[in-house]
Amino acid sequence: MLFEFFHIRNYVDMSGKRILLFSWILTVSVSLFGQQKKEGINTVGVDTVLYQSVYNLRPVLLKKNKILVNTRLDFPRFYKMYIQQQKKLTKVPSYIVLNEFYFNTYLTYGVSNKINFYTIIPLVDIHHFSPMSIQKGVGLGDAELGGTYQITKSDTGKNILSGELRITFPTGKTTYSMQDYPTGIGSFRFMAAINGLTKLKHCNLWYTAYYEYRTNHNGINAGDETGLFITIQKPFNLSIGNFGIEYGANGYYNFYDSKSGTKIPNTQDYAVNIYAGGWYRYLEKIYIRFGVPYSVFQNNTWFTKYRVLLQLDYLIN
Repeated sequence: MLFEFFHIRNYVDMSGKRILLFSWILTVSVSLFGQQKKEGINTVGVDTVLYQSVYNLRPVLLKKNKILVNTRLDFPRFYKMYIQQQKKLTKVPSYIVLNEFYFNTYLTYGVSNKINFYTIIPLVDIHHFSPMSIQKGVGLGDAELGGTYQITKSDTGKNILSGELRITFPTGKTTYSMQDYPTGIGSFRFMAAINGLTKLKHCNLWYTAYYEYRTNHNGINAGDETGLFITIQKPFNLSIGNFGIEYGANGYYNFYDSKSGTKIPNTQDYAVNIYAGGWYRYLEKIYIRFGVPYSVFQNNTWFTKYRVLLQLDYLIN
């Protein structure tokens, strides 16, 4: 959904974000050091064992009793924003500051070789500033629970298809005012998706297509959303370690919100994004990923924003 922006420009206290980022980097460093001392082995030449994207897409399920922990930092940066008076996306004025920061934790458990369950716990830190007001949205976002099921897998393992179901709970706050910005959308969301993987000669290609149904909240029917992800990954091994690159495109369409059967203007949202990124794998269990998605077209407007994604994956057992 699109919200009207009225904010006050002011000093942004980034200390909490710096502490969180420092903690994340420290966790990565300690994990790498501890794993190196414990195992002391070289995995150069070993094929990638975890098919995972910086978007946290995963077409291949975990094996039974495996546990995967992901933490991801998400820093959006905006070139354009929605201006209510102009009723369109336009260049962010110099007197407006939009600072947003998201920290998500993903926990996935392999119930069996064909069934995985997962949960997503999001934390949100939003500060919008303009000469009129300060808007803040800090706290828990909308938490999620989901499961995936392996539908089919070819004998060679080169083609895999899985189905996914997910429910999102309205745990984030929905207060919207001159001082408050919501951390959630206030409605339950039910998503169904198909995930596919095809192993090609020189790379791996996978796709995800989804549809998300959204329930009524305070008399407003939140618009459903549908989307598609196309991802290409190429792992490669060097003498200094195991690396990989990934790139792709994705898009979504968020339908209009409605009230009493009438569409609410300016609540439709759609975008086409391209992105590139990569990863470093350490001792088969730890992955450090990064990616930069770029919104090349959104709501009939070109080049609206980009995001910086940093992710740590840790495979247990």
